[in-house]
Amino acid sequence: MIATLVNEVKDGVIATIRGTNEITTEATKLVRDTVVNTLRAGGDITTTATEVAASAVSGVILAASATGTSLVTASKHSVKAVIGGVAEVGGDTTEAASHAVRTAIKESAQIGGDVAGVAQAAVEGAVDATKEIGGDVAKTTERAVLGAIEAAEEVSVETAHAVKETLRATIQGAKEIIEAPLK
Repeated sequence: MIATLVNEVKDGVIATIRGTNEITTEATKLVRDTVVNTLRAGGDITTTATEVAASAVSGVILAASATGTSLVTASKHSVKAVIGGVAEVGGDTTEAASHAVRTAIKESAQIGGDVAGVAQAAVEGAVDATKEIGGDVAKTTERAVLGAIEAAEEVSVETAHAVKETLRATIQGAKEIIEAPLK
């Protein structure tokens, strides 16, 4: 199911951005609708939401790479769409945000993208979506920032450093999250 979802999102987003070379409202709606439909059909939303979130973001990153679209822009829009879709079906948007951000970073690193830029955009997308749905912005920010750092650490020490510095400088509250003692 998950591999099918990645390809479905990738193919759908490629089809919607051909000719415009950008992530459009239609592409974002396609991602959100795919997340909603998959979660409604899947049964256990708690378990499935994080897998669906990661798969949808993966599909968008692959589509952006295949079409030459900005990975940074694609990351922000895909994370926003995923969180909106998860919220629509009553899933855990905070965990979905963490997994979506992690996936955006890992996929971008695998294809040689601007990982620090993607991290910033993905966290911004998570925060923006959480504000739009009326969720817990502080909790989502914390989970998204920590997810970004964890994913970056899996890539390399240098990538982790770059992501931390970018998030410290650009995301409200990230400095405190990064510098907080381990809980």
